[in-house]
Amino acid sequence: MFLYCPIAQYNEAKQNVASTLFEKILSRNGSIIVNSLIVSEFSNAYLRLDFNLWKEETKNPLANFKNDYFSTKRAIDTRSDIANTVNNKILKIAEKHPDSFNALNFNNIFSAYKVLDYNDAIIYNECINKNWILVSDDSDFTKFDDLTIIRI
Repeated sequence: MFLYCPIAQYNEAKQNVASTLFEKILSRNGSIIVNSLIVSEFSNAYLRLDFNLWKEETKNPLANFKNDYFSTKRAIDTRSDIANTVNNKILKIAEKHPDSFNALNFNNIFSAYKVLDYNDAIIYNECINKNWILVSDDSDFTKFDDLTIIRI
């Protein structure tokens, strides 16, 4: 989000930290890994951020995401921007990994689901099983001392 979601100067301080970290990873030939869940999380958060901005701008705080916003020209344009960002930026530099749904250990996922939302529990499980380092600003992940995390 901090690298590729430029709307409303989305947390510029964290953008700078993420950008510096990103440059270091790439300069050291490190891998940036994404899967469909990560792309989904990015896409949904980006669109929800724009929805919240749209509600403020239209002075419609009770607007419904699906009924009032989703089919507007703005939402359509934002989804197009998201698709372009994913295709032309994120997927150009990231390694695409399968989600391995068939191999997920749901006992571990539902154990983590006690303190994380479901998607985060899957991300946590994937990081543990594949020995990946998670880069996130989500403080929920700090509840686990077996996860290597870089906080932005």
